[in-house]
Amino acid sequence: MLKLNTKSLRTKEKLKFYISLSIIILLLLFSFFPEIFAPYKATKSNYNNVLSLPSWLNYLGTDELGRDVFSRLIYGTKVSLFVAFSASIISLIFGGLYGCISGLYGSYIDEIMMKIVDIFYSIPDLLLISIFILIFGKGLLGITLALSLLSWMRVARISRSSVLELKNLPFITSAKLKGFGKMHIIFKEILPNILAPLIVTFTFTIPSSILAESTLSFLGIGISSPEISWGLMASTGWEGIRSYPHLIIFPCIFIFISTICFLNIGNYIKRKFI
Repeated sequence: MLKLNTKSLRTKEKLKFYISLSIIILLLLFSFFPEIFAPYKATKSNYNNVLSLPSWLNYLGTDELGRDVFSRLIYGTKVSLFVAFSASIISLIFGGLYGCISGLYGSYIDEIMMKIVDIFYSIPDLLLISIFILIFGKGLLGITLALSLLSWMRVARISRSSVLELKNLPFITSAKLKGFGKMHIIFKEILPNILAPLIVTFTFTIPSSILAESTLSFLGIGISSPEISWGLMASTGWEGIRSYPHLIIFPCIFIFISTICFLNIGNYIKRKFI
């Protein structure tokens, strides 16, 4: 009976993983080829069909300028996923190397580097983001760098703890005795052995970045027009939530589904490989 339940649980986990992966692939296709999937251009207005409810002509209705909501969500996928993936990749690379250097060098270097991490953790997220957005602006660059700044500390701590577990193992000691430098040991010996936890962290950072970008755009300090993102669409839709709820509901559904899918993928990889 226990074996049957375990097998059933694994089947459900695999099913959730493949469904989530399929949805993410579809969203990626939306972001790369929006003109194929969107029935209208994102900026095309029809002033004779303003604020219409979902119909066969406009699957998810139209906004205050008569623009098709479904088409704008598809075009907005590009910006939302670009910001999420870019911020996650930057935090993965920088945080991963930072943690590896800290853990491998040890001693006072490790102590100083971890104090810097603690300082960044002590600064409120919104303040940190606001400073970077003031420096780089509210465009894609500013929001991407701001979000990567929020994520790298966790990656650094995870990579450091993994290095501390590995640094005294025989193959690392052997590499040191052969005269290999620190950077060689990091890139050739350590990183290949800590890829699994870093990849899991990466898959969990993406949904966090999607939610953060959406929240910042909703608050008016993230992506701004003429760019399109799910968070920006939700922010615009908030103004008419009582009369035209479809303007905020559908962007939120896209945000929710993408976040859940990435979390499902991350949980599956974590259970499978760690």
